[in-house]
Amino acid sequence: MRILLLSNLLFLSSLLFAQNDSVAKINLSNSQGLGSGYEYENNGKLDSLTVMSRVFEKDTVLTKVLIANTAQLSRALRVNMAYLNKKGSGQASRQNSLRYNYQQLRKVNQLLQTEESDSFDLTGLDLHKIWGEDKMGNVHFTSYYIPIIEVSNVKDSVYKYPIYKKPSSSYLQGLSRVQIDQQKLLSGKNLEIAYAKNYFDVFSMQVQGSGYVEFSDSTKKLFSYGGKNNKSYYSIGRYLIDAGHILKDEISMQSIKSWFDANPDSLSILMKNASYVYFRESYNEPSGAAGVPLVDFVSIASDFKYLPKGALILGEVPVLDSRGDFLRHEYRILIVHDTGGAIKGAGHVDLYAGVGPIAGEYAGRMKHYGRLWLILP
Repeated sequence: MRILLLSNLLFLSSLLFAQNDSVAKINLSNSQGLGSGYEYENNGKLDSLTVMSRVFEKDTVLTKVLIANTAQLSRALRVNMAYLNKKGSGQASRQNSLRYNYQQLRKVNQLLQTEESDSFDLTGLDLHKIWGEDKMGNVHFTSYYIPIIEVSNVKDSVYKYPIYKKPSSSYLQGLSRVQIDQQKLLSGKNLEIAYAKNYFDVFSMQVQGSGYVEFSDSTKKLFSYGGKNNKSYYSIGRYLIDAGHILKDEISMQSIKSWFDANPDSLSILMKNASYVYFRESYNEPSGAAGVPLVDFVSIASDFKYLPKGALILGEVPVLDSRGDFLRHEYRILIVHDTGGAIKGAGHVDLYAGVGPIAGEYAGRMKHYGRLWLILP
């Protein structure tokens, strides 16, 4: 989850966008099935759309869409079919009058899998537009990735920030960030699985929900989500904006990290977020809540109440330049493989960007708007 959800995470967008904040100018709460984002210039939002009366409405205007058939999409369709084949024919979701089952999702998946040309023509399939964050179809896109951080098995003057596995004691599991990282109530209890040299790296990996760690001998391991303390999440990005440290239209993972690098004495601000994530060593490739491998730029995290695991989505995805400025939208097939603590309502999805710093650059800049259509036969 928004962490990198490998089972139940919080997501990169959690660092930038509070879980329960209402949308500026719109002032609609998540209890209405809506997401939350920031208003700024050139954010990809379309203002000319009409208000929708239902969460999903069949689109009778968008009748012919061509989508590039990529190797990544082919792989995502394969792993998704393996998931759908385990689900039988039961109901996948019900929203207002729209009901659909796993058999229908398998049919769409199969149709796309058997396409041998360089592009998909979605003519003949039903496209159901989701009402998004504003009931007009604008969906807030954020992105997440798996970081790689340098660690050591041994604590020393350089590698001094512990990464913890989940305690067996329910009391210790529920400690706050202050109790764990400032008061050090988990120290010396044989729960440390590695030590990092940068506290923000540990914090960031918790936000992502998992990460690769690299030891001094170049050995890499995947630390996946191992549980959390169930404390309320506090948005550090929102705090830095409200405090005037970073401008709203400049907020990103990169700008947040740069600010803390320039203000190392302010790392205590991170303690405002009481939520804490534990890790475990994993030998599998990164996977989401659906239990299937995540695929770069195809797998998305959603609120399963609106878009369930295995759902195939037509996305009008924001395309950004190297600075993170919005250029245009492009149509892509997306598949729901994950969820996250910050992904609430029908107005927010999180796009998986992959592993490492390049993926992190992309994920840190994505905070724009697009649109989504559920694909049904």
